[in-house]
Amino acid sequence: MPLFPLDIRHQEFSGAMFGYNKKEVRAFLEQVAGDLEDILNKQERELARREQMQYEVKQEARTASSAVEDLKRREELISRTLVFAEKTKADIIGNARKEAENIIHEAELKAKRAINEAKQHLSVLEHQYLSMKEQKRQFLMQFRVELQSFQDRISKDPLLSKDTEQLMDGEFKQIKEEIVQKPPIGGKE
Repeated sequence: MPLFPLDIRHQEFSGAMFGYNKKEVRAFLEQVAGDLEDILNKQERELARREQMQYEVKQEARTASSAVEDLKRREELISRTLVFAEKTKADIIGNARKEAENIIHEAELKAKRAINEAKQHLSVLEHQYLSMKEQKRQFLMQFRVELQSFQDRISKDPLLSKDTEQLMDGEFKQIKEEIVQKPPIGGKE
């Protein structure tokens, strides 16, 4: 059975004839009880300090464990973020490629339409050119025929012949003389 300072202080001994001096025994017991009390207090403080240290170590371990868990969560979050970023990058590149292909395709379609429109316009212009060319040719042919006809008329015109011109001049003079010599109708001049 363990001894406590209180047990030592209250210990009673039976009396004997030539026994120890009760005061000395009591003083010694008091001293032993005090020393034991000091030792027990020291042990209790040491135990409390150790418990405090164990508590602090456990707290630090929990904090470290919590920090490790937090770091693991962060690492996992960073890893997921990187995977998401890679996926997003791949999606953006894919979308950009598709958009570029669509733009190129649309540009090719517009270019084909523009080329077809230009070909149609060119065809219309060619038709108009050929039509105008034919109209000019017909005009020139008609003009040549008419010009030839006018030249023939001019060359056959009696005024261009000296003989005919002299004959007409003579006829004109004769008509003029007849008019000048004839009295007007009614008899007065």
